[in-house]
Amino acid sequence: MPIFMHIAAERDRVQTLIPDGLPSTSNNYTTNTHSLHSSVSTLQGAQILAFYPLSFSHTSLNATLSNTSTLTCSCLFVMDRLPPELLHNILLWSVRQNRCDKNKLLSLRLVCSAFDSVLRPYIFKTFQLEFSRFAQRDAVLQYKGMENVGELCEALYCDLMVIRDEEEIDRLLQVFNSIIPKVPEMTTLLDSLRQYCMNEDTFDEHDFRRVVMGVLAITPNMVRLKLNLPFQVIGHASRTATLLLATTFACFKDRGDSIQSFKPLQTLVLDHVSDSTLLDICRNPFDLTNAINTFKTLKHLVLSLKRQESSSPLMSVFSSRLWLLLSKAVQLENLCLIGWNTKRLVGSRRHRASMHLNEWLMKSLPYHGLDAPDRLKRLRCLELKRVDIEPTALVNLIEQNSASLKELYLNEVYLKVMAVVNEDKECLWIGHGSITEKPKQSLWMAHRLREMDLLHLDILRASGLGYDIYDPDRVDVDNEYDLLDPSAPDRPFDQRFVATYLGVPQLVPKVEALTGSPDSPTAGEAVVRPIPVGGMNSSPPTGLWWDRSPSYSHERRRSEYDVEAYQRFHHNSTSHWKRCIDGFFYNHNEKALSELQKIIGVADRGMSLLSDEIDRIHAMTRIPQQDP
Repeated sequence: MPIFMHIAAERDRVQTLIPDGLPSTSNNYTTNTHSLHSSVSTLQGAQILAFYPLSFSHTSLNATLSNTSTLTCSCLFVMDRLPPELLHNILLWSVRQNRCDKNKLLSLRLVCSAFDSVLRPYIFKTFQLEFSRFAQRDAVLQYKGMENVGELCEALYCDLMVIRDEEEIDRLLQVFNSIIPKVPEMTTLLDSLRQYCMNEDTFDEHDFRRVVMGVLAITPNMVRLKLNLPFQVIGHASRTATLLLATTFACFKDRGDSIQSFKPLQTLVLDHVSDSTLLDICRNPFDLTNAINTFKTLKHLVLSLKRQESSSPLMSVFSSRLWLLLSKAVQLENLCLIGWNTKRLVGSRRHRASMHLNEWLMKSLPYHGLDAPDRLKRLRCLELKRVDIEPTALVNLIEQNSASLKELYLNEVYLKVMAVVNEDKECLWIGHGSITEKPKQSLWMAHRLREMDLLHLDILRASGLGYDIYDPDRVDVDNEYDLLDPSAPDRPFDQRFVATYLGVPQLVPKVEALTGSPDSPTAGEAVVRPIPVGGMNSSPPTGLWWDRSPSYSHERRRSEYDVEAYQRFHHNSTSHWKRCIDGFFYNHNEKALSELQKIIGVADRGMSLLSDEIDRIHAMTRIPQQDP
């Protein structure tokens, strides 16, 4: 296993660092076997193989201790003999093996001071805040107890998803207004949701600000923030989300103004930011100043957007304000923009929405062209995920940042296209290659990217590309666009897009009569001849999937064009902060999840009562059958 090989290599590396008191010959390995096994039983067992020859029996590591005092004594017996480098690597593997549940490592801190000193920087790397931390009825945070670990904290994870808006509760009461007299329990259920609203009984803006500022005051190395804003289910404008986001920006600005020695914010992850919230912040000069002050030091940004405004003037204003804020992030290197789309069927890659034209246009990622001085000159990595976007907007976004852009990830990105009336003006991801000459007024995305003089991508990956089609009259149902592969292998659409940009030969079936060698195909059999997209004299890159042997794993091959496979097998430089803000443990807040479960329970109970009432009404109105 890789872990054994890694630890064995580490063992060889630290042989010269082992103190004289540590057994270093095979004759002495059995001397402290019991104490050594005891000290490592809680470290997932197998890592101690670095301490022994590779031929040592693995089964002897399965023993566990039931007596904590024995474990502590055993550890103290060998801690002064164990090389610190080896101990650090062993515990680091334990950290990596418990990325989903940091609490499992807390007991290891009690083993001895050496364990505690190694684990503290990982365990206290992230400070978590959720609804109950701000509530007035709960105990106030004891900041004195946290000052000792404040310098170790580098990230703040603030989960506010459970917070509800008063307007949302009122709208629900209006929806169920006709049912409430018949089902009185609905009133109690809906009123129970008010405990999650910001009011005099729970907490207000000043309570939120007090807690956040208290945490920031004791964490001078805080450079990363993940903020989950309330996810509003009913209604359009959420004043609560706007208030929380604006207050957070104000806290970070005040922190930088009051304490100059503190590190500035470098990584920001914002979840569930609606266009109405962003517009409200930009309308207030103080909030806008605080937001710009926060953005100007960012190097990594993950922004999850939600579109709500459907009026045309507001759509244009939102586009300009969004990119105004982004342009202020002059040090930004990695940008991930996540949309509002749910998971779509990749098999079709054609999405037809039944909605008004204005609403269809609104549900797109806008791009407001920036003047040359305001462009993101340091942007190296860009990821677009689960968004619909107009073809010209995507071209402008990439072209205006092409001088610095080196990595581009397109994950479930759909081009917004109208039902085709004139094929000469088609907008396609790939086009039809050398089979059909490209019309002058049409846009073939892969070819357009290749034509950009300043764009020199080191990495291009795509997953789930498709078309968001406005076709209310269903006149374009049979249009296959460029989804069908004209070549014999029937390659995935995403692979064809990446290959077209790279200039990889586009394969076209061709029948030739061949004779001669017994190994040659028989006469009339289809033979695939490579025809380079850029012409017969082009030289496509080598060493990618078209050169791999059949034994190369399927997933590894997918990673050479697929976003998710590449980020899983290689690296994720854009969106990994959304899942793991501190780089070690996945974002997980047990208290927030518990409160969300309560809200879901209230909703389920309400729907059950509503369903029972509907069944009762149907039973009363059903006409009984009369006997003949």
